[in-house]
Amino acid sequence: MTSQQALLVLLPFIAAFGLTRRRRFTAVIGMGMFSLTLSAVYLLLNAPDVAITEAAIGAALVTFIYVLAIRKTGRLVIVGDEAPGLLEREGDRITGLEQEILAGFAHHLGLDLVVHFLPREEVEEALLRGEADIAAGGIVHVDAEDRLLKTQGHLPTGLFHLTREDAVEPKQTQETEWIYFSDVLEAIRAQEKGAYTLDLARFIAVSRLDLSGYAVERLPGSFSYTFLLPPDREELHKRLSAYLDHLRQNGELDGMIRRYFS
Repeated sequence: MTSQQALLVLLPFIAAFGLTRRRRFTAVIGMGMFSLTLSAVYLLLNAPDVAITEAAIGAALVTFIYVLAIRKTGRLVIVGDEAPGLLEREGDRITGLEQEILAGFAHHLGLDLVVHFLPREEVEEALLRGEADIAAGGIVHVDAEDRLLKTQGHLPTGLFHLTREDAVEPKQTQETEWIYFSDVLEAIRAQEKGAYTLDLARFIAVSRLDLSGYAVERLPGSFSYTFLLPPDREELHKRLSAYLDHLRQNGELDGMIRRYFS
């Protein structure tokens, strides 16, 4: 078999590789390889001018333009504050139940997952400004703004109110403002006065500290964690809700929950 014949046989396989990739970046690289191989075929057919054009435009210029476009459209951007067991840093990695759910969803869409940690007060505004696709990180459905889209709860939780015993009654205590959850940990570790309403995942984390100086009250009601999306992302909301339903129906969601909260 000659080199020309070998390249002609290889072309359909390279094209199939590029067309069947879920990740857009991998697909673009595959099609760039197709154009480069095709330019080699033209060269072997004694058409160097066509080969140079194909390599310059098909393999180089078009691939470069697609890569630039993918940098803006090929990502699923998540914002949220750290929540132990749900969305948290472990060295250079980001782990947790919600990270695993959203990483699987991003793969399902053929996108790259990008997570930005923000103060909890800025999370919903980032969605409304169009800077992120989904908000996560231990968001309880009752705390979310009505104008944002919410998914059905993926994990039950509870709410706990903590306040210093030497302060006024817990129900009358003004909520202490905090930027990141790490600020709450530092404040409680230092036994500072304050009042905090925490979800179950965060309460479990602070319960490992000395809470003897704090009064703890579990708030009545049924609560669950949810994901938030901008009001104009109805199609993404529909697809995420369908993906969560799929995880529930085949038992994958229960398996994920056991891995992080057993």
